[in-house]
Formats: sequence, structure tokens, C-alpha cells
Amino acid sequence: MNLMAHAHKFFVFGGLLLLAIAAVQLLSRPRRDERAKATSLLDARTFRAIFYIVVGVLVLLAGMGVVPLPGDK
Repeated sequence: MNLMAHAHKFFVFGGLLLLAIAAVQLLSRPRRDERAKATSLLDARTFRAIFYIVVGVLVLLAGMGVVPLPGDK
């Protein structure tokens, strides 16, 4: 089985999944008692969502062929 033949589909699916996870993290609201603690927009959840967005876009670009994968011709 040639893994590179199916790697592009895997990377596109993985990138879309990471972007969906980041969207859910950004759109979910903290509970009322947590809002007092989360006065800043730059909390751990925001940094995690930004990381997922960056990695998701890179993986999606690799799956679409913009960023070349090793062993790809």
C-alpha cells in the first residue's frame, strides 16, 4: 500500500479537524464564575486556539499540495 497516495486526503481531513477544534474553542463561552478570572483575551484557551489555527492551516496547505510533502513527486 502506498501511503503517499492517501496522505493528501489525511492531511486535508486533519487540517479541517484542527480548524474546527479551534473554532469551537474560540466560540465557546466561559461560565459566569470564570468570566471574572478571564479578564484578558489572551488566556490559555486563546493561545491554544491560535496554535491549532496555525498548525491546521499548514497541514491543510500540505494536503492541498501547496507545501510539498517529503517523498512526493
